[in-house]
Formats: sequence, structure tokens, C-alpha cells
Amino acid sequence: MSWRLCCSRRTDPPAPLSTPADSYVLGTHAEELERLRFQHDLWRPTAEAAWRRAGLATGARVLDLGAGPGFAALDLARQVGPEGRVLGLERSAVYVAAGQELARRAGLSQLELRQHDLLRDPLPGGPTDQPTAGFDLIWMRWVAMFLPDLEPLLAALPTALAPAGRLVLHEYVHWDTFGLHPHGAAIRRFGRAVQQSFVAAAGDPDVNRHLPSRLAAAGWRLEALTPLPVLGGQATMAAQWLERFVSVYSPQLINQGLWSAADQTEAEAEIEAAARDSGSFWVGPTVLELRASR
Repeated sequence: MSWRLCCSRRTDPPAPLSTPADSYVLGTHAEELERLRFQHDLWRPTAEAAWRRAGLATGARVLDLGAGPGFAALDLARQVGPEGRVLGLERSAVYVAAGQELARRAGLSQLELRQHDLLRDPLPGGPTDQPTAGFDLIWMRWVAMFLPDLEPLLAALPTALAPAGRLVLHEYVHWDTFGLHPHGAAIRRFGRAVQQSFVAAAGDPDVNRHLPSRLAAAGWRLEALTPLPVLGGQATMAAQWLERFVSVYSPQLINQGLWSAADQTEAEAEIEAAARDSGSFWVGPTVLELRASR
């Protein structure tokens, strides 16, 4: 979702992007890049708190799965310092290039972004990849929900983790909490259409309903399951995040036949009504933090 209200450490991305063949359900165009930047700024305190709970320290080795344009990877690289290493794996060549440029501008030699397909390519860190063996933290946010087959990734995760390392996932557990209150009938329909689009692309918008059980069955120790709600009234970052998501993703839903121009007009009217109501507020899809070790 796109934003830019009050966040710290803004790092400008490279020039506007085109949309290549390897783009995602949400796209890899310039507007989506800006949406992701604002999204990370909103969620940065939550992510950093999760990393602290997982014991992230200077000199640590971190694997960022589905790193996107590298916004979280940059923060991770700053936290581990020059003595550490952050490897970000990302399917989109456009996003890898954007992240590499951000790392170069920031002078973060400890950060590497690499093009990688989580469904097909083996994870680094195993016995045949000694230079990267043993990551202290594996981080993944809003990635599993887009994978049509989780088994290859789940099977590979243990080989990439150091003996005392931790896996931290932030994935949605209850997408139906998305809404605008009290003005929001069209916005509720928009939320349902979004979920339909994810499912049509072989994704699972509520993937964290079953990930804990699958990890436990595979021998992982579940250390924490923490719900992470997000909500806010008008002019808050949370409201801007969700409002702009409606703006950015609506054209794609219309192209998919899941939303219409009339629906969009109704949703925009609800957003305008909410702006005039100091008691209105947005609620986002509920995220679940999952922390596990071997």
C-alpha cells in the first residue's frame, strides 16, 4: 500500500519502474513500489520489535525471504552492522535491482540481494553452501500467502537455519477484519474481492491459520504466536495505508472482473464520508507473528 506521512529514515528508490513478466499479483510498477515503502515504514516498529524478540544482534546472519525491493533488508543490515550479513532473496528482477541500488546508496556492503524463486531454487545455507551456512534469523513477511505450494520452502527452511537460530514469520491470519467503520459496505465488498483475487492466483490470504500446525508437525518448536492488529482513525498512517491500497489495487481487480467502476465510485464516496467523520476508523487484515526454532 502506498504512503508517506511521518516515518523515519526514508530512502528514495531508483527511478520509476516498469511492470515485467515476473510481476506479482499486486504488480511491480512504480506506484506499488511506493506503496511498499510506506507499508514498511508503517510496520517498521512492529518488525523491529519482532527481530528483538528473536534475539537479533550485531554480527548476526539474516536471511530475508521474499525481500521485495529490500526495505526490511536495509533495516536488518543496519542492525547487524558491518560484522553481520543480510541476504535478501527475491523473485522479481525489478525489485532486486531496486534493492541493490538502495544498498549501494546506503553503503551497506553487508547486504546482498539475489534473484531467487522460492518454489524452485534451493535455499542457501546448507552443507553445499558453506559460505552462507547457518543463518541466525530467517525473516519472512507476506510471502507464504502468495505461494501456491508451501512444501518446498517448509522442507528447505531447516537447512538454512543455524542450530540456535530462529524463524520469524508475519503472515495474515484473518483477512476479514479489513474494513472502514462505520462507512464501509463497498469497502467490505472490496476486501472480499481482494481475497478472491489472491485465491485465484493460487494464494491463501489467511495462510497463518495452518502454518503453525504444519511447522509443529515438521519438528519446529513454536515459541510465540502473537496477533498484530492495525487500525487507526483519519489522518493516521494506518488509515492512509489502507485507503491507498484501495486506490492502488482497484484497477487490477476491475481488470480481473472482481470489481467494477461503479463499485469503485461507491468505495470512494465512503472514504470521502469517513474523512468528514472524526469518529470513523480503518481496520486492517490481522497479522499473526509466528516465531519458531529447531
